[in-house]
Amino acid sequence: MKLALDPAMLKAEPMESVMAAVADAGYGYAEVSNRDDFIGAFGPVRASRDDLARVRRAAQAAGVEIVSVAIIQAWSHPDEDLRSQAVGWWRDGIEAVAKLGCQRINTELSGDPDRPAECAAAFRRSIEELLPLLEREGIEVVAEPHPNDFVETTAAGVDLIRSLGSTRVRYLHCIPHSFYLGGSVRSQVEYARGSFDHVHIADTFRPGRTILNPQGTGVRVHEHFDIGRGEIDWSEVGDALGAVGFDGVLTVQVFGWEERAALSFRQNREALERLFRLPQGSRGGTDR
Repeated sequence: MKLALDPAMLKAEPMESVMAAVADAGYGYAEVSNRDDFIGAFGPVRASRDDLARVRRAAQAAGVEIVSVAIIQAWSHPDEDLRSQAVGWWRDGIEAVAKLGCQRINTELSGDPDRPAECAAAFRRSIEELLPLLEREGIEVVAEPHPNDFVETTAAGVDLIRSLGSTRVRYLHCIPHSFYLGGSVRSQVEYARGSFDHVHIADTFRPGRTILNPQGTGVRVHEHFDIGRGEIDWSEVGDALGAVGFDGVLTVQVFGWEERAALSFRQNREALERLFRLPQGSRGGTDR
């Protein structure tokens, strides 16, 4: 099992400093989320070849492996011009990830919940166009259902990904989305058995805890809190992942607490070490 950190709360800091902060927090693995100055969402790659080489060297110097990089683009958009542009940005992103020495991309389906059939068709076209490049670079994609996407549940997301018939595209299970994914955490994880080896970790409240004004806006509210600050049943999470023999990547992905980022990083690592009975101070790696 690999405990990774998404240091998204350090977006104001240079990437070299971010890699050092990941190591200082006790992690041996980093998941790089979208940064407008590096690899942003819904737009072109900003990092130059030199930037990518510099970050790769910084990670190596810190003893950190970049285990995954986020690419979020409108590749499931029903508008063909927008979809085609997104695929072009995806190609640039794949090449950038390869230059970082990483073999995994985490992503969202990025479609319209009001046009699911059209988005599914667009997603399939995009995957078909990108698979040759993914295969050539030896990179796999893990995709998560997301609140307010054209696929919001574990079952629908796993079914869509399995229907592709490609080992290059797998499911990503996101714990802070649990209250939208359908059923219990145990049933979600069991349904996805064999189709995933990557989990995003954060706490959240049940959607009804948040008051929306005006009511009926259709917003899918969820949070990415520190473990224990929300309403996720963490004993159920541990039991569910244990029941399927999970031995992949667990990424701490907490947002919105920049003023206490370093403390958050450490406390969440320690909570996961206790939950999964991992050796303390292992920098997030285990042969379990």
